[in-house]
Amino acid sequence: MSGMAFGGADEGESGGLIARASDIAQGLNYPKTAFFHIAFKTAAILIYMFGSWFSSNFVNIFVLCVLMLAFDFWTVKNVSGRLMVGLRWWSEVRDDGSTDWKYECRDGNLNATTMDVAIFWIGLLTPAFIWFIFGVGSVFRLSFDWLLLIAIALALSGANIVGYVRCKQEAGTRLMSGLQGVMGRTGMGSNVMGQALQSAAGKAFGL
Repeated sequence: MSGMAFGGADEGESGGLIARASDIAQGLNYPKTAFFHIAFKTAAILIYMFGSWFSSNFVNIFVLCVLMLAFDFWTVKNVSGRLMVGLRWWSEVRDDGSTDWKYECRDGNLNATTMDVAIFWIGLLTPAFIWFIFGVGSVFRLSFDWLLLIAIALALSGANIVGYVRCKQEAGTRLMSGLQGVMGRTGMGSNVMGQALQSAAGKAFGL
């Protein structure tokens, strides 16, 4: 009887997890994109943590982690950011050899839900924090051979974080400019309500 009870409890927990996962997936307009937005990051972290259980070759683990990190960087930069939050960043080399950074924000036709947006930002920021903790741990353990891998992970994650934060700020600047124009035309710019709207928009976008 107790075995059947434990079995029923396990099945209930499994069913609950599946139901929660199904609810999350239903709240996403881009479930496949969200999956790969998380999958490559998770794979790189798991390989770093548990790769030595399956291989004693440091080079194999290092290369596999770097491949996962590179796949993740490309996916976040070119796919998930554009679809899930309507943001995109890239760089162009000018004739004089300098780099010109471009930031783009989609003004309309964004089909992403709040769940898409939340998963994008959580998936973008959390792994960088985890890699930072790994880096601190490696320094304390004097495991300097892993620091190069952690530095690569932080550099790739940091590049996307900086790019998308600047995209968000660019979107906020455009929103503030448009808001000021609308309030100027409607005569709201000088009253308390108009100033409150500008202040709220500025705080939301860090302006």
